[in-house]
Amino acid sequence: MQGYILHITRAKNEDLIITTLTANRLYILYRFYGARHSSINLGYKIDFTIEYQLGFLPKLRNVTHLGFSWLKDTQKHSIWQQFIKLYYRHLQGLEEIDPFYKELLDKIALKITKQNPKRAIIEGYVELLEYEGRLHKEFVCFVCEKKIDNPALGRALLPAHSSCIGEEGFAAPKLSYLYRYKDTLLFEDEEIRRLWHTLLLGL
Repeated sequence: MQGYILHITRAKNEDLIITTLTANRLYILYRFYGARHSSINLGYKIDFTIEYQLGFLPKLRNVTHLGFSWLKDTQKHSIWQQFIKLYYRHLQGLEEIDPFYKELLDKIALKITKQNPKRAIIEGYVELLEYEGRLHKEFVCFVCEKKIDNPALGRALLPAHSSCIGEEGFAAPKLSYLYRYKDTLLFEDEEIRRLWHTLLLGL
Protein backbone atom coordinates (compact mmCIF):
# COMPACT_ATOMS: atom_id res chain seq x y z
CA MET A 1 0.00 0.00 0.00
CA GLN A 2 0.98 3.64 -0.32
CA GLY A 3 1.01 6.43 2.21
CA TYR A 4 2.71 9.53 3.60
CA ILE A 5 4.97 9.62 6.64
CA LEU A 6 3.38 12.15 8.99
CA HIS A 7 5.42 11.60 12.14
CA ILE A 8 8.62 9.87 13.26
CA THR A 9 9.55 9.01 16.85
CA ARG A 10 12.93 7.61 17.80
CA ALA A 11 12.78 4.34 19.72
CA LYS A 12 15.61 2.27 21.21
CA ASN A 13 18.87 2.03 19.28
CA GLU A 14 18.14 3.08 15.69
CA ASP A 15 14.53 1.88 15.60
CA LEU A 16 11.70 4.23 14.64
CA ILE A 17 7.97 4.50 15.30
CA ILE A 18 6.33 5.79 12.12
CA THR A 19 2.87 7.31 11.71
CA THR A 20 1.74 6.80 8.11
CA LEU A 21 -1.36 8.18 6.38
CA THR A 22 -2.92 5.88 3.78
CA ALA A 23 -6.13 6.25 1.81
CA ASN A 24 -8.31 4.89 4.61
CA ARG A 25 -6.30 4.75 7.80
CA LEU A 26 -3.57 6.18 10.00
CA TYR A 27 -1.08 3.45 10.90
CA ILE A 28 1.43 3.52 13.74
CA LEU A 29 4.20 1.13 12.70
CA TYR A 30 7.53 -0.05 14.08
CA ARG A 31 10.61 0.26 11.90
CA PHE A 32 13.60 -1.83 13.00
CA TYR A 33 17.10 -0.47 12.41
CA GLY A 34 15.78 2.63 10.69
CA ALA A 35 19.23 3.99 9.79
CA ARG A 36 20.33 0.80 8.08
CA HIS A 37 17.58 0.48 5.51
CA SER A 38 16.07 2.68 2.80
CA SER A 39 15.73 6.34 3.72
CA ILE A 40 12.81 7.33 5.93
CA ASN A 41 11.98 11.01 6.34
CA LEU A 42 9.08 13.19 7.37
CA GLY A 43 6.71 13.90 4.47
CA TYR A 44 7.98 11.09 2.24
CA LYS A 45 5.47 9.19 0.16
CA ILE A 46 6.22 5.48 0.41
CA ASP A 47 5.02 2.12 -0.79
CA PHE A 48 5.18 -0.49 1.97
CA THR A 49 3.77 -3.63 3.54
CA ILE A 50 2.74 -4.31 7.13
CA GLU A 51 3.80 -7.32 9.17
CA TYR A 52 1.46 -7.94 12.10
CA GLN A 53 2.70 -9.53 15.32
CA LEU A 54 0.75 -10.47 18.42
CA GLY A 55 1.24 -8.11 21.34
CA PHE A 56 3.49 -5.62 19.53
CA LEU A 57 3.16 -2.72 17.11
CA PRO A 58 2.89 -3.88 13.49
CA LYS A 59 6.17 -3.68 11.58
CA LEU A 60 6.82 -1.43 8.58
CA ARG A 61 8.30 -3.65 5.86
CA ASN A 62 9.44 -3.52 2.21
CA VAL A 63 9.64 0.27 2.03
CA THR A 64 10.04 1.97 -1.34
CA HIS A 65 10.38 5.76 -1.48
CA LEU A 66 8.05 7.28 -4.10
CA GLY A 67 9.97 10.52 -4.48
CA PHE A 68 9.02 13.88 -5.93
CA SER A 69 11.51 15.81 -8.05
CA TRP A 70 11.22 18.88 -5.81
CA LEU A 71 12.44 17.02 -2.70
CA LYS A 72 15.97 18.01 -3.76
CA ASP A 73 14.95 21.66 -3.42
CA THR A 74 15.78 22.44 0.21
CA GLN A 75 13.32 25.33 0.49
CA LYS A 76 10.37 23.42 -0.97
CA HIS A 77 11.16 20.37 1.12
CA SER A 78 11.33 22.45 4.31
CA ILE A 79 7.98 24.15 3.60
CA TRP A 80 6.40 20.76 2.83
CA GLN A 81 7.64 19.34 6.13
CA GLN A 82 6.26 22.33 8.04
CA PHE A 83 2.84 21.58 6.57
CA ILE A 84 3.14 17.84 7.24
CA LYS A 85 3.78 18.53 10.94
CA LEU A 86 0.59 20.59 11.08
CA TYR A 87 -1.30 17.90 9.16
CA TYR A 88 -0.19 15.28 11.68
CA ARG A 89 -1.40 17.39 14.62
CA HIS A 90 -4.72 17.88 12.84
CA LEU A 91 -5.25 14.13 12.29
CA GLN A 92 -3.50 12.83 15.41
CA GLY A 93 -5.52 10.31 17.38
CA LEU A 94 -7.66 9.17 14.46
CA GLU A 95 -7.52 5.67 13.00
CA GLU A 96 -9.98 5.46 10.12
CA ILE A 97 -9.54 8.29 7.60
CA ASP A 98 -11.55 9.47 4.61
CA PRO A 99 -9.67 9.09 1.29
CA PHE A 100 -9.86 12.89 0.95
CA TYR A 101 -6.90 13.43 3.28
CA LYS A 102 -4.40 11.36 1.33
CA GLU A 103 -5.78 12.61 -2.00
CA LEU A 104 -5.27 16.19 -0.81
CA LEU A 105 -1.58 15.50 -0.10
CA ASP A 106 -1.25 13.90 -3.54
CA LYS A 107 -2.78 17.00 -5.12
CA ILE A 108 -0.60 19.46 -3.21
CA ALA A 109 2.59 17.46 -3.87
CA LEU A 110 1.82 17.45 -7.59
CA LYS A 111 1.20 21.21 -7.59
CA ILE A 112 4.51 21.90 -5.83
CA THR A 113 6.30 20.42 -8.85
CA LYS A 114 5.40 23.53 -10.87
CA GLN A 115 4.10 26.03 -8.33
CA ASN A 116 5.29 28.05 -5.36
CA PRO A 117 4.92 25.62 -2.41
CA LYS A 118 3.26 28.12 -0.08
CA ARG A 119 0.64 28.93 -2.72
CA ALA A 120 0.01 25.24 -3.38
CA ILE A 121 -0.40 24.48 0.32
CA ILE A 122 -2.65 27.50 0.98
CA GLU A 123 -4.93 26.41 -1.88
CA GLY A 124 -5.02 22.90 -0.43
CA TYR A 125 -5.71 24.29 3.03
CA VAL A 126 -8.77 26.17 1.76
CA GLU A 127 -9.97 22.91 0.22
CA LEU A 128 -9.45 21.18 3.57
CA LEU A 129 -11.44 23.81 5.45
CA GLU A 130 -14.28 23.58 2.94
CA TYR A 131 -14.35 19.77 3.12
CA GLU A 132 -14.58 19.91 6.91
CA GLY A 133 -17.28 22.60 6.86
CA ARG A 134 -15.00 25.19 8.48
CA LEU A 135 -14.56 27.67 5.62
CA HIS A 136 -16.30 30.95 6.49
CA LYS A 137 -17.33 32.45 3.16
CA GLU A 138 -19.53 35.05 4.82
CA PHE A 139 -17.30 37.79 6.18
CA VAL A 140 -18.64 38.29 9.69
CA CYS A 141 -16.20 39.02 12.50
CA PHE A 142 -15.85 36.09 14.87
CA VAL A 143 -15.04 38.54 17.70
CA CYS A 144 -17.79 41.18 17.48
CA GLU A 145 -20.14 39.35 15.08
CA LYS A 146 -20.45 42.34 12.73
CA LYS A 147 -19.94 42.31 8.95
CA ILE A 148 -16.50 43.12 7.53
CA ASP A 149 -15.47 44.88 4.33
CA ASN A 150 -11.82 43.77 4.22
CA PRO A 151 -11.38 40.81 6.59
CA ALA A 152 -8.31 40.09 8.63
CA LEU A 153 -7.87 36.38 9.25
CA GLY A 154 -7.30 34.46 12.46
CA ARG A 155 -6.45 30.81 12.95
CA ALA A 156 -8.35 28.50 10.56
CA LEU A 157 -8.93 31.60 8.38
CA LEU A 158 -11.62 32.90 10.70
CA PRO A 159 -12.62 36.40 9.49
CA ALA A 160 -12.34 39.38 11.82
CA HIS A 161 -11.97 43.14 11.81
CA SER A 162 -8.36 44.28 11.80
CA SER A 163 -9.10 46.28 14.93
CA CYS A 164 -10.46 43.17 16.69
CA ILE A 165 -7.41 40.95 16.23
CA GLY A 166 -4.63 43.39 15.39
CA GLU A 167 -3.89 41.97 11.93
CA GLU A 168 -3.92 43.60 8.50
CA GLY A 169 -6.95 42.85 6.35
CA PHE A 170 -7.31 41.39 2.87
CA ALA A 171 -9.48 42.62 0.00
CA ALA A 172 -12.75 40.71 0.23
CA PRO A 173 -12.94 40.02 -3.55
CA LYS A 174 -9.53 38.33 -3.41
CA LEU A 175 -10.60 36.09 -0.56
CA SER A 176 -13.89 35.27 -2.29
CA TYR A 177 -11.97 34.23 -5.41
CA LEU A 178 -9.60 32.08 -3.36
CA TYR A 179 -12.48 30.39 -1.54
CA ARG A 180 -14.45 29.75 -4.72
CA TYR A 181 -11.67 28.59 -7.04
CA LYS A 182 -8.99 27.39 -4.56
CA ASP A 183 -6.55 29.62 -6.43
CA THR A 184 -4.11 32.22 -5.05
CA LEU A 185 -3.68 33.97 -8.42
CA LEU A 186 -4.91 37.36 -7.18
CA PHE A 187 -2.60 37.53 -4.17
CA GLU A 188 0.74 39.31 -4.12
CA ASP A 189 3.75 37.56 -2.59
CA GLU A 190 3.53 39.64 0.58
CA GLU A 191 -0.10 38.60 1.01
CA ILE A 192 0.92 34.96 0.53
CA ARG A 193 3.49 35.46 3.29
CA ARG A 194 0.75 36.70 5.62
CA LEU A 195 -1.60 33.86 4.69
CA TRP A 196 1.20 31.37 5.32
CA HIS A 197 1.85 32.91 8.75
CA THR A 198 -1.85 32.42 9.57
CA LEU A 199 -1.77 28.81 8.37
CA LEU A 200 1.19 28.08 10.65
CA LEU A 201 -0.97 28.97 13.67
CA GLY A 202 -2.63 25.57 13.18
CA LEU A 203 -5.03 23.81 10.87
